[in-house]
Amino acid sequence: MNILIAEDDAPSRLILQSLLTKWGYTVTAVADGDEAWRILCEPDHPLLVILDWMMPGIEGPEIVRRLRVKEGSTPHYVIIMTSGTCENTPVLALDSGADDFIAKPFNHAELRARVNVGCRITHLHEALAEKLHKLESASETISRLARTDELTGLHNRRSFNESFTLALSSARRHNHPLSLISIDLDNFKRINDTFGHSTGDLVLKEFSDLLKEMVRIEDIASRWGGEEFIILLPNTSRDAAVTLAERIRSIFENQASSAKPLSVTASFGVAQLQNGENEDDLIRRVDNALYEAKREGRNRVVAY
Repeated sequence: MNILIAEDDAPSRLILQSLLTKWGYTVTAVADGDEAWRILCEPDHPLLVILDWMMPGIEGPEIVRRLRVKEGSTPHYVIIMTSGTCENTPVLALDSGADDFIAKPFNHAELRARVNVGCRITHLHEALAEKLHKLESASETISRLARTDELTGLHNRRSFNESFTLALSSARRHNHPLSLISIDLDNFKRINDTFGHSTGDLVLKEFSDLLKEMVRIEDIASRWGGEEFIILLPNTSRDAAVTLAERIRSIFENQASSAKPLSVTASFGVAQLQNGENEDDLIRRVDNALYEAKREGRNRVVAY
């Protein structure tokens, strides 16, 4: 562990440095508070700090106060040393935010014991910070998985419904257009029956990747279930949604790949939110448009 020493008295600084090095620590030693603070503002600086109370530049208690304001998830362990004889000195040092206090001249065994305590606590803080980081990462992963379809990486139905409610409320409040595109892959069962579900999964992934490329950041492309998909388009008119749907349909129809051993196309229904409609009303109309596209021969876009 690296320990920062800030001590303006050269003999005391050398004794501290020699003892700590002898005890197996790496030492960074400076002669004034300004240099100590500069080092403490650098990334990856020492977390265990021994500060003289009175020294040129920033004094020890002020450095501690600044540290407590800026430090993050891994706090510093600070020992203040002084030759002051006032009986309130230890109290003042601890009140400033220091973790420990040692009077000079110090006892070597006592110093070693107090530094060892600081080392143990610093290691515990680092271990706790690492566990918290892993917990936050796991929480983010769980949250993402809860919103994401496992196969395609698109939003799942639950995530779509949450976004749909918010988008519909915003569209009503600001009088902005809101459109939906409902999609179904044509004759998809034939792929699974002929080549197996693994090939069918590849087709679904390929189509999902196309959707990710075609939609905007604010759009919500979701897997609705099986080979059905739905796209939420905030601030988008029906005509603009039809244009997007036609582009997706055309690209997918002409997209040749090993994942499509048979010709696979998609049918699209489009609808725009109307005054007085709720979520179910709009979903019903966009589904009716999709069913009409199927009835008319598939591989086409129908707007309600």
